[in-house]
Amino acid sequence: MELDRSRAVSVAAEAFHAHGISDADAEQTAEVLVSADARGKHSHGLLRLPRFVHGIEHGNVDPAGEIEVVAERGGAATLSGGSRLGPVVASAATGEVMDRADEFGVGAVGVNDSNHLGMLGYYTDQLQREGYVGIAMTNTEPAMPPYGGVEPVLGTNPIAIGLPTDPVFNLDMSTSAIARGTVLEKREAGESIPEGVALDAEGEPTTDPEAALEGTILPFGGSKGSGLAIAVEVLAGGLVGAAMGEDVTGTYHTENPCTKGDLFLAIDPEALGASDFAERASAFLRELTSGPAAAHVEEIRLPGQRSVERDRSATTVEIEDGLWDEVRALAADD
Repeated sequence: MELDRSRAVSVAAEAFHAHGISDADAEQTAEVLVSADARGKHSHGLLRLPRFVHGIEHGNVDPAGEIEVVAERGGAATLSGGSRLGPVVASAATGEVMDRADEFGVGAVGVNDSNHLGMLGYYTDQLQREGYVGIAMTNTEPAMPPYGGVEPVLGTNPIAIGLPTDPVFNLDMSTSAIARGTVLEKREAGESIPEGVALDAEGEPTTDPEAALEGTILPFGGSKGSGLAIAVEVLAGGLVGAAMGEDVTGTYHTENPCTKGDLFLAIDPEALGASDFAERASAFLRELTSGPAAAHVEEIRLPGQRSVERDRSATTVEIEDGLWDEVRALAADD
């Protein structure tokens, strides 16, 4: 069904507020989730709200938790999220990393003791809108094996990169062949997943999303995706004082405490002497996308270009009827 965007945010915020979350935190989290739906990234939209509420009900979110700097030196810092909702903590980290980039040219902010932050590209989009090169990564509960293995040890471990350019460049990708949120979305919709992206609990290839959730998702690109996932696991987890590998909990099974970590970086191009970076990079991207398109595609597009542009202009969002009924029930919305 098609909903007015402001209505979707309002009801989602009320669902959080009805479960003890402050008005400001509820509004911030609802906006992040609905932004994902506006971009067509439904795996990280309101579909996640019941799981967020599930975590609140199990005591894994502290509505009054304190977000504080627990380590710092120059442009680098680590924040403890005080077990607040992930989008609230990630937004605070985004502000902190910009402040440090303003002072030092480069900011690097790690986060621990937080919760699932929603769509990672939301934050790199915020950074690039303010003129920074933004990089973000987060690790998640084990869902896929390292290349050559069968036991799920690594998370789907997304990474996002935003550039302050026109046209938009906002890469947001998991290191798995398919995001776990997308598998969840397919299960809820009663659809199959593509071949070659997951194994069932017996280690056999499957297109059944339920079997994939009980088994393992595979890295994209074989050893390349696996290598990147390992790097994100260590940088977003170990480097910031959070868990890694099998010790990561609470991003999917939200009845468990969340132990993952996040890492945000902001680079001021002028600190590198590139005062004309945005203009030069924008010209390059326009040239890149103006070339002849292959026979099977309509046009050459940049990562995130269409979805971010859709988000910036969307006044309505598409939500599954059953999901909207569930959100309204959580909000006690009559």
